[in-house]
Amino acid sequence: MQKNPRLSTTSLLLTAMILAAAGMGFSAFGPRLGSGSVLGSDTPASAAPAQEAVATVEETSIRYAENLTIENPAESPGVTEITIQEPWPGGGPIRYAVMQPGAQPLRNGRDYAAVVAAEPQRVISLVTPSIAHMADLGLLGRVVGVENPDYIYNSEVLTRLNSGDVVRVGGGPELDLERVVALQPDLVFVSALGPDEAALRRLSSAGIPVVVLSDWREQSPLGRAEWLKLFGAVFNRSAEAEELFAERAERYEQLQALTALLPDNDRPSIMANGPWQGSWPVPAGDSYIARLFADAGGNYLWDDIRGAGSHFLDLESILARAADADYWFNLNHDWNSRDDVVRADARLTRFGAYQAGRMYHHNARVRDSSANDFWESGAGRPDLVLADLVHIMHPDLLPEHSPVYYQKLEP
Repeated sequence: MQKNPRLSTTSLLLTAMILAAAGMGFSAFGPRLGSGSVLGSDTPASAAPAQEAVATVEETSIRYAENLTIENPAESPGVTEITIQEPWPGGGPIRYAVMQPGAQPLRNGRDYAAVVAAEPQRVISLVTPSIAHMADLGLLGRVVGVENPDYIYNSEVLTRLNSGDVVRVGGGPELDLERVVALQPDLVFVSALGPDEAALRRLSSAGIPVVVLSDWREQSPLGRAEWLKLFGAVFNRSAEAEELFAERAERYEQLQALTALLPDNDRPSIMANGPWQGSWPVPAGDSYIARLFADAGGNYLWDDIRGAGSHFLDLESILARAADADYWFNLNHDWNSRDDVVRADARLTRFGAYQAGRMYHHNARVRDSSANDFWESGAGRPDLVLADLVHIMHPDLLPEHSPVYYQKLEP
């Protein structure tokens, strides 16, 4: 992937998510004193709040996510500990504490990347899937800042941006730290490709509590969606998050069961993606998108490649394996018609999926070509994504479904 130092964090993360799907030491953040009392690492025991009337914390169970744990230590009532096992490739675990009023942390404050007062009221989101999770829990009114509106699909956030209730703050090296500080956020949600991300360093220096979201690194669709529970823990909405996710997981597994017993000859062959910067990124067999294809009853043609990232092949290698593929999914973002495919490379017309008109893209919900709801709400709705794929490949199994994220390429 070609690096551009001026690309925003969101655009870099979207690229990483796409390639992963198609597939600090972390230095502790300094203490934040302001809206909502937060304990820093140097707070003396005598200055800690009294433990009277500590709010009860809802229990949270994690079933599918491999990169997230949420615990309520019995030794420290009113504290929820959130651990991100590997926030970026090769990164060590980072831990956060969510504190109810009157609670005291179990561990020395230096062990926490951030200590956050429960129910943060003013939140900045520098990553789009967090918008969808907050929408699910009725919390969008607490969003006061975003990185780049160009990548946001949610209409409520866009309306609040137009009214000035939500402010663009930029991201990465272009993060407007003065604007961030002026918004007096209780919490900032970010994603990062490594510990040296400019936004992380600068927010840390300002003492602003930050939580790194690494849901995009989950390989299983349900594991990625289960990060909704992190938002439940942070905002005292654990019961709602548990119930909502359980409903979605049940629907996903019901759809999975519909296709589980399909014989091999009823599983259509699948190719994915398109040529990009001189090569073709192919999702590995353990990737998020490959798992969706398998659960939808498809035969993904590169499921023999181990790993969760992307392998970059040349067009001739793709043709050798996928010339007769039944379906072609997840097309290039600028392909809106078959003519666009021809303009990209006339050799692409040699694929059987092109000739049969079985090309489908996850761009049914886009705004101005940049904001694609597949990468926003779709991460939390694997049940709907899977329903789209099942309906496309096995319409007899799900005849009443109307696709949400996928649509057929225009003639």
